Amino acid sequence: MATSQTGAGDPKRSSELLWREFEPAQSRPGPKPRLTVEQIVAAAIALADREGLGAVNMRNVAAELDVGTMTLYRYVPGKGELLDLMVDAVSSPGEDEPDPAGMDWREVLEHIATGSLAFYGEHPWMLEVNQRRPVMGPGSLWSLDFALGAFDDHDVTDREAILIITAVWGIATGIALSYLIQDAPADQGGPVSTEEEWWEVQLPYLQRAMESGRYPRMARMEHEDAWNLTAEDAVRHALDAYLEGIAPRMEASRRRGARLRPE
Repeated sequence: MATSQTGAGDPKRSSELLWREFEPAQSRPGPKPRLTVEQIVAAAIALADREGLGAVNMRNVAAELDVGTMTLYRYVPGKGELLDLMVDAVSSPGEDEPDPAGMDWREVLEHIATGSLAFYGEHPWMLEVNQRRPVMGPGSLWSLDFALGAFDDHDVTDREAILIITAVWGIATGIALSYLIQDAPADQGGPVSTEEEWWEVQLPYLQRAMESGRYPRMARMEHEDAWNLTAEDAVRHALDAYLEGIAPRMEASRRRGARLRPE
């Protein structure tokens, strides 16, 4: 369940900070600022990557930077605006991102799904963020603009394009929630054990359940590798089925003379 929500701070201040690169530079008299917004956001992301989103607050981020908590408020109004900046920063493109203009629709959508899974592996705290109010910053808009590249050579409506992108992102995010979300820390209650220990506790109960005859279809499953699935396996299976389903529509919508997917 999401524990933090984007858009929870002052939307005007968040927007000003997100789009600060478009603001004219202001020279102010006095000593040079000790920090930058970029340093604060990077420290918050590093903290979240290492300890989870629950560890991110202004006091802990200040400790990461070895400054007093009140110092951060000179740059960022509060945790709500900071979360917006964090989400947008991790959404920004990496140096090795391909150009969708040289890719076919399927390659773009496959890249989105597999890239999203890798992204959640690097930043599992993002699975805890409620983005019902999406962050509308440069990094987030870049992600959407890249995804829209899947339809450069196709006559589909804007609504259909967004539905397809949402479905692909949903496949990756839903599976990541099952496989990649971090365990709750010990201070949130309940014993914390390894995955192997957890299954060891469950096994005798499951064996008795199978022997009861109440679950005949489950009892007939003989291959242990049926459960030996990775997040990549699950995404690949669901994505292939979805892309095959929309392939006739995508090919029918291809503009005359547009490039075909490379073999």
